[in-house]
Amino acid sequence: MAKNFEITCPCCEATIVVDRVSGEVLLHKAKEVRTTGSLESMVAGLETQKSEAAKRFDRQIESQKDRARILEEKFKEALERAEKSDEKYVNPMDMD
Repeated sequence: MAKNFEITCPCCEATIVVDRVSGEVLLHKAKEVRTTGSLESMVAGLETQKSEAAKRFDRQIESQKDRARILEEKFKEALERAEKSDEKYVNPMDMD
């Protein structure tokens, strides 16, 4: 026997089952709405997310400050080594 049509509404996402032969609607099932809890719990959740984001931001700022200092020290060290070195710089493009 032929199966029934199962259609999902693009607007409300409800499921509709239609009989293939008669065209009658056999079932209309609305989309289940999830309950998220009370407004107070949602606000508390947002506050915790906000504080965690602020902490992550502060950690990133501190790491960027340290990164700049470390890069500066590495550059100074490489510059000192280059000044002390007796080797002549050879441009790779001149090796042809």
